[in-house]
Amino acid sequence: MFKTLLNTGLKTLVVAAGLLSSAAFAHTDEYLDTVVGPNGGQLRMAGAYHFELVLVKDAKAGTPSAVKLYLLDHANNPQPAKEAKATVLIVSGKQKAKADLTLAQANLLSGSANYTAADDLKAVVNISIKTEHGEVTEQAKFTPFKPVPAQTEHEHGHEHEHGHEHAEDSKHKHEDGHEKGHQH
Repeated sequence: MFKTLLNTGLKTLVVAAGLLSSAAFAHTDEYLDTVVGPNGGQLRMAGAYHFELVLVKDAKAGTPSAVKLYLLDHANNPQPAKEAKATVLIVSGKQKAKADLTLAQANLLSGSANYTAADDLKAVVNISIKTEHGEVTEQAKFTPFKPVPAQTEHEHGHEHEHGHEHAEDSKHKHEDGHEKGHQH
């Protein structure tokens, strides 16, 4: 009996750990947009890494501005970037810039480029990292200055009270599956 309980408990623990770890590693861009990186930049997941891109918030074309890329694990802890190299293509409107990044610190690759900080700026990072298992190449796409819409109460997935009223014909479906009408 004890052996059966122990086996059942272990199986449950393994399944629970698998579910938790897969949820922890399933970071979407939308989720990562709501998290500020440890160095103040935008985070993206790529393979075994989180990449944090930090660009200068008031950068103007014509003046070289810093481009920094931090290598992190999924818990945002620094990861070694020795023998890593990266290129960053930055596009804003019709302006394009390229930065070649080299190792600056243990988990930081840096360089510079002529770019203008703007809401429409997009950046694509291509990186090659040497690991004990060989060379790994990854790519990540960033929109570091794009405003992130605030989450509404309905997106949080929990019951709540409204501090305001809605139109009579407006109905909201809550987590419990019931439609609730509100009045203005």
